[in-house]
Amino acid sequence: MLLLVATLLDVRGRAAVALRLVPAVAARAVAWAGLESPARALDLLRFLERRTNNIEGFELVPQDSLELVLKHVPGTRPPLSGAHAWHALIEATTPENDADVIGEVERLLASALEQGIIADAVIASSESQADAFWKLRDSISEAERAEGQTLAHDISVAVPDMPGFIVEATVQVERAFPGVIASGFGHLGDGNIHFHVRAGSHAAPDWYESEGAAITRFVDDLVTEAGGSISAEHGIGQLKRAEFARLAEAGRVHALRAIKHALDPLGIMNPGKLVP
Repeated sequence: MLLLVATLLDVRGRAAVALRLVPAVAARAVAWAGLESPARALDLLRFLERRTNNIEGFELVPQDSLELVLKHVPGTRPPLSGAHAWHALIEATTPENDADVIGEVERLLASALEQGIIADAVIASSESQADAFWKLRDSISEAERAEGQTLAHDISVAVPDMPGFIVEATVQVERAFPGVIASGFGHLGDGNIHFHVRAGSHAAPDWYESEGAAITRFVDDLVTEAGGSISAEHGIGQLKRAEFARLAEAGRVHALRAIKHALDPLGIMNPGKLVP
């Protein structure tokens, strides 16, 4: 078992500790699948979720992002033969020592292949190969930086809407700013993706200053129209503060200010960072 410890504040503002035991991972299976679209990726995720409780990770990767990693990150290689428009990285885990999680994933992916949900798939045959699969996903931002200028947007949209959003937002951004390259990748299972816009043919020393703010506003407006959030796993921080103030409902900002004042009436804790 693994012990997770979190330090919290109780209702009177006093320090408290929460303890939770979670099962240790006894075995894992890591697989890579080729698909024709984000919609098919969501079909695969739902197909797996209906048949097993062991899915721990599900990452969406577009072909162009994979190609950048293969181009710029030494020692990487494509998991599948041939190109696929989209890819899914799947990790399943089990706390049971006698459970055959690899065999389970193999059977499920074979069934998904038969049903036309995926075009191809491979399961890592060793821990080193499993780590190599994850390196392909985790190196996308590094590869984009090596390629050139990139605007990163950490956004969330409802999971059922995410496939359509990725496709449509990519089209709209590239139409509004001809020459840039947009793509979405990341945690499809929880509706959180990284929607990045690369400078492409617009690359210039002043690209961030000349177009960055306009592109970010455009992306943030698309996310808001889709009922999503302009910030997901990385929070608002300071870079998104102005956009948060522009797009957030007045009631939400008021509530945040009230909470801030209740916890920090003198305004001495990290002053002026999120709530002015």
